[in-house]
Amino acid sequence: MAATGYQDNVGNILGTNTASNLYNSDTVTADADGSMIERLEYLQTAVATAGLAPATFAYGTAAAGTASKTEIVIASLAGYGDDFFNTKYYMQIVRNTDSVGNAPENEVRQITDYVSATGTFTVTAFSANVGVDICVIMHESVVMLGRDDNNNTAATTNVAANADGSILERIEYLQGLVGGVDSAANVLGANDADNQFDSSAVVANVDGSVLERLEDVVVKVTAIDDYVDTEVAAIKTETDKIAGFVAGGGIGSGIVRKTVTFANTGVDVDLFTVTGDVIVRLVAVCGTNVASAGGANIGVDANGVALIADTDCTLLLAGEIWHDATPDAEVEAIAVLKEFIIADGNDIVLDIENAKQVDSGVINFYCIWTALSSNGAVAAA
Repeated sequence: MAATGYQDNVGNILGTNTASNLYNSDTVTADADGSMIERLEYLQTAVATAGLAPATFAYGTAAAGTASKTEIVIASLAGYGDDFFNTKYYMQIVRNTDSVGNAPENEVRQITDYVSATGTFTVTAFSANVGVDICVIMHESVVMLGRDDNNNTAATTNVAANADGSILERIEYLQGLVGGVDSAANVLGANDADNQFDSSAVVANVDGSVLERLEDVVVKVTAIDDYVDTEVAAIKTETDKIAGFVAGGGIGSGIVRKTVTFANTGVDVDLFTVTGDVIVRLVAVCGTNVASAGGANIGVDANGVALIADTDCTLLLAGEIWHDATPDAEVEAIAVLKEFIIADGNDIVLDIENAKQVDSGVINFYCIWTALSSNGAVAAA
């Protein structure tokens, strides 16, 4: 009887209605063809390591005392093999046991690491700690379908467009097609500062698309605008000439002014450019006293004929009227002005005598002219 007290009986091995049967089978090895206990061990191991098939779920409850946003321990999901769930599976908090309805309840995060021995899952951070909460592990194929939130977690950045591929590949393909077509708002225009459509490559075509026809209109309007600009400029030039003629007393005549400020001037000064054949009368009025050791005259550059004779520059004082060798003060009869015919476009020049410089002073030169030839004109040099 003493020996049988240490012998496991059928009740211990098969189990009795007690809190803890006395039989210990922790050294039993799984064997599909062995004893009943060995076969049960085999079945337990097979179930524990079967893993999750894609598009299926596994439920578990996070362990107490391990509250974290990124590391969740679910002991009941241990034993699948290290890294089994990495990147291809996601975790959703189905129920926040401590605070039903509050974060992180319903949130989904990607699993980035898995430790088989302890059932420890590392995930991208939830918005709040995961306590003793009910969790579901989902394969990526389920998450890809989307869920009711503002930003589904599953990333598809590596999906390549494929018209004959998976649903995601086909959607990527369609996105590419749609992305290459400009919307009506871009092409026709929208109420903003800068529409995005670029039509710089459109070629004008009177019989082409709407854009090509508009381009044709733009080209023609631009050409007309350029022509108008050219013609308006030409008209303005002619108008300026007419205004000069009228100011001078008639068509083909005018008065031209040239102001010269001397500052140690030692070379001849071009006063008026003559075109064609003209009749001129020349006069100068001193603005400020002229200082010089020499003299000056006004003549035609081509042959040296003086229109105003050589004059001592010291006589050219402010307010003096210079029309001959003896300048007069402030008032002079117009009859004293000599008229000259200048032919063949000979220009009018101030000649500083004997290479003497004019140190300072200001003189306003006036040329009253009338055209003889059809192209006759005088302008300030």
